[in-house]
Parts: sequence; C-alpha cells; structure tokens
Amino acid sequence: MTSQKDELTTDTSDLLVLGSSSAARKELLVSIGLVPDIIEKPEIDESLRPNETPISYVRRMAEEKANSILPRKHSYLIAADTVVVAGSRVLLKTFDEKTAYNYLLMLSGRRHIVLTAFCVRHNDLLSLNLVKTSLKMKLLSEKEITDYIACREWVGSAGAYSIQGRAKTFFPFISGCFSNVVGLPIPKLSDVLKGMGFSRAYYEKRNNY
Repeated sequence: MTSQKDELTTDTSDLLVLGSSSAARKELLVSIGLVPDIIEKPEIDESLRPNETPISYVRRMAEEKANSILPRKHSYLIAADTVVVAGSRVLLKTFDEKTAYNYLLMLSGRRHIVLTAFCVRHNDLLSLNLVKTSLKMKLLSEKEITDYIACREWVGSAGAYSIQGRAKTFFPFISGCFSNVVGLPIPKLSDVLKGMGFSRAYYEKRNNY
C-alpha cells in the first residue's frame, strides 16, 4: 500500500523548473518561498538580430530559452531574459571591462529602461509576458566607475550593473518593479503562476515546508 508521503515524494505535479543559470533569479524565487526543484541552463544563441527591436529581442530570448528545455509533465517552467535599453540601443550581458566602462559612461546621468520578458510553461500552456521598469542613474564620477568595475559584481549583468548589489546607490529614481531590474518581476510572475494553476499549498506540502 502506498502512503500519502510516498505519493507526495513520487508525484511530479507542480515541479518548479528554473530555466536560467542566474543566481539572482534563483534568489528572487527563494525570497518568496519558491525553491526551484530543477535548474537548467538554456543553450541558445543570444545574438541580437539586425534591426531587431529591444522588445522583440527580449521576448524572443525568453521564448527560445523556454523551448530549449525538455518539457516535464505537470511541471512549471520559468525562463526569462533581461536587457537594458538606452535610447534605441540594447545593452546586453557584459563580460569585459572595456564594455562595462563604456556602458556605465553611457548610462551615467541618464534615464533608461529595463525590459524583462519571461515565459511560464505548464504542459501545453505557454504564457509570455513583458515588464518594463524606468530608472535614472546618477552622474557617476570617474572614480565611481572604475571602483565599481574593480568590484566585478557587474560580470554577466545586462547594462554592466547589478542593482541588488553596490550599484543600488547609483539610482535616485526608479519607476516600476524593482525585482524586474534584478531579473524577474516577482509580482507579475506570482500572478501568472496562480493563473496557470500553480498550487503553492501543494508545492509546500510536497516539499515539506
């Protein structure tokens, strides 16, 4: 005879899959009590296409990331992409100091927007969403730029800054969702999960929370 505990252990309903290697996205989910059961890094080409708009790009990235991960029956897959947009220019993930310096110089003293597109996939359902946050970076001194580059927290971040770290002191103005800038708009994501049938109560019971 199978016990209720055994059933909860073997049942994969409401399995939460994060399709991202981003530590920031994982930490955002953990902060609201959702620890991903599985984390997978999407393997896709993230190159910007000629004449592709920022919105088209970030939506395409989120959808391609979701589709690159093997579906699991009854699971909830979350995949996302975040970009910084300065004027008409898309600032992607930054890995070298020269690009980081140029990006910070470009953003210094200016307003810009952060776009995060995310997909939630559950069985045959796919929900693609886009959230925008507007920010203004203060005018940075040369020393502030070089000191920030030296700390290395910007590596792998769109726009060459990590707002949840030291860079939070750079922003006197933010309009919109803060967690969207980090990498996932948590209020919107929570609503989408609920609308697609995700049961937090069952998830917590299955994981013995």
